[in-house]
Amino acid sequence: MSVQVESNIQVNKNTNKQKKTKKRSKRKPLNFRNEDGKMMKDFDPKILESFKPRQVKVRNSRSIKISSYNKKNKKQVKDDWGRVPQCHTNGGWIYKNNEIIKNQRGIVWEVIKNLAGNIFKTEKDLATVTLPVTLFEPRSYLHRIFDSLAFAPLFLKLAAEQKDPAEKMKLVIACMTAGLHQTVAQQKPFNPILGETFQGCFADGSEVFAEQVCHHPPISAYEIIDKDKLYHLHGRLTFKCKYKGYAIDGHSHGTTTVDFADGSKITYTFPILHLTGVVMGDRIVEYVSTATYNDPINNLSCELTFNPEPQGWIKSIFSTQEQTPSDMFNGQIIQKDKKNKEKVVCEVNGSWLGRIDFDDQTYWALKRRLRPVEFFQYKDVLLSDCQFREDLIELRNGNLDKSAIQKKKLEVKQRRDATLRKKARK
Repeated sequence: MSVQVESNIQVNKNTNKQKKTKKRSKRKPLNFRNEDGKMMKDFDPKILESFKPRQVKVRNSRSIKISSYNKKNKKQVKDDWGRVPQCHTNGGWIYKNNEIIKNQRGIVWEVIKNLAGNIFKTEKDLATVTLPVTLFEPRSYLHRIFDSLAFAPLFLKLAAEQKDPAEKMKLVIACMTAGLHQTVAQQKPFNPILGETFQGCFADGSEVFAEQVCHHPPISAYEIIDKDKLYHLHGRLTFKCKYKGYAIDGHSHGTTTVDFADGSKITYTFPILHLTGVVMGDRIVEYVSTATYNDPINNLSCELTFNPEPQGWIKSIFSTQEQTPSDMFNGQIIQKDKKNKEKVVCEVNGSWLGRIDFDDQTYWALKRRLRPVEFFQYKDVLLSDCQFREDLIELRNGNLDKSAIQKKKLEVKQRRDATLRKKARK
């Protein structure tokens, strides 16, 4: 990275140094521990500077290469991009809790029977379908939003300190990509009620707020305010969840904006989450489509393509070529001049379950133990806060039947309120 910042965390310098007389061994993960030996819960963003970039050979700027060239042996050496063991061979995060999957599949089949098979004829929006509480986790979607933003206090604070607009964009892209693996959850959050709110903070003191501001379509507004006012992240999302055959597509429609203290800003969108194996086969989470990033002031943009080389199941059976894992992505950061002529600033390659590289420098790697910042939910909050929802409370206490009753009461009340608002507008 272009900026040099000293780290206030002690790192074993011998980790990445090897004597010339010895064979080069695999790089060990950095040891982020306190003096008492305990793993640190949250990190100062300056530790990003302690990461030694890994050199990666990218031959084609628009395609991912799974292998890198070893000059010494003159051979193609397989590069798995630091993908974690939870990855499926063909790509994506695979669930291995068979007990939960088995229980959920039985419930899903019951839902399909109740819908009389219509769920297969069209792309049914599951947001409009009443589901049993056994498929839910005791959290609201307003809370779930911040799972993917858990790296914001690390990357965005560091991005705010950069003078180079390209470095700012790199760190924003790294922040959002690093957070995607935080979204792989097997249970569904509760849909927020109109006027429902959420308040909390990250361990560094940054505050978060969210509110359900519209019922139809369902729109959730959210923001993160840095404790030092170096950045302000905010956005509005409409989450749509559609059942297509034996798969589910979940997409957070909307734009998120990061405003920095120096007046610059970067906007971005989320890719589509694709879940297969809902009723049979391996249950795998993937991200598809694109995520776009824009800096209108400095004319910078980037379009990340997830699963850039998709293969159908027929092609995957008969193809003799090694399949590119579906969790890979690629793109370019492009800058336009005054004559609208485009210039490639850098190449972007990686895996959202491994690492992200800008040209030959790694900005984030899942195996390097850069943990998301710990999150806390406020106790002294508005009565509209989701933690006071009775269906959530009952489910958290393990009372499934009572939770289902409270959930139905809220749904009836919400429909009644919607009808009254509609009448009032006439």
